[in-house]
Amino acid sequence: MVLSLSMFTVIIVFGIVGGIAGLTIFVSLLIFEQEHEYLKIDKKKTELESLLKEAQLSHLASQIHPHFLFNSLNTITSLIRLNKNHEAEDAVYAISSLLRYTIRENHQLVKVSEEIQSIQMYLKIQQLRFGSRLNWEIDHSKDLDDFKIPMLTIQPLVENACKHGIEPNIRGGFIKISTYKSNGRLRIRIMDNGVGMPIEKIEHFNQWKERGGEEGDFGIGIKNTYLRLKHFFGEAADLAIVSSSEGTSCLISLKEGIEYENSAS
Repeated sequence: MVLSLSMFTVIIVFGIVGGIAGLTIFVSLLIFEQEHEYLKIDKKKTELESLLKEAQLSHLASQIHPHFLFNSLNTITSLIRLNKNHEAEDAVYAISSLLRYTIRENHQLVKVSEEIQSIQMYLKIQQLRFGSRLNWEIDHSKDLDDFKIPMLTIQPLVENACKHGIEPNIRGGFIKISTYKSNGRLRIRIMDNGVGMPIEKIEHFNQWKERGGEEGDFGIGIKNTYLRLKHFFGEAADLAIVSSSEGTSCLISLKEGIEYENSAS
């Protein structure tokens, strides 16, 4: 049975108030739903339950949107009901990998290669929900593997592309993540050919970067990504957004060599 959004919300609130127990109950329902019929999947789901128990819900919710977990776990349930055991097993593996990446102890700065791997897991999960409506490509320069950036720098921007660019488009769309060097700077570009971001939001974001102040309506994910880049790299880092009717492009820019100063932080 697929849980309703209202039931999921009750469980999340209970988890916030009373600890991780509410979320553990929710995951346990999925884990033991068809225990006797799907032993191979249950083994991996048990690993997912263990990872969720280790996570502090307040921290996890600040990194991975609860609705993403809700949609992902309901997708797994639907796959099991449809006897798509292989797809369900892949989904559990992807979620487990993403959670393991998020809750590890030393998580402030990570290698670009690790961040790219987490994005691959994230997009695999999203593709289960969107199906053929979502296509994606990662063009990563191996020369940048060891460059360090804040954990989950890319994921909020990819999530925005899925939620605000691809999902409203009935035909779906395409997301491309590129990493490369240009003019002595590391650049990470997240592009989508979705519906585009309103120019007013981009202008508000640019004004906020200059003057600070209230968050505005350009999104908490964008704000947090920018602030964390500035915290670690100061003026050596920037985040720029360009959008049109043909889609949106978010460009992270970091001065080459700055990682050596911060990787000891």
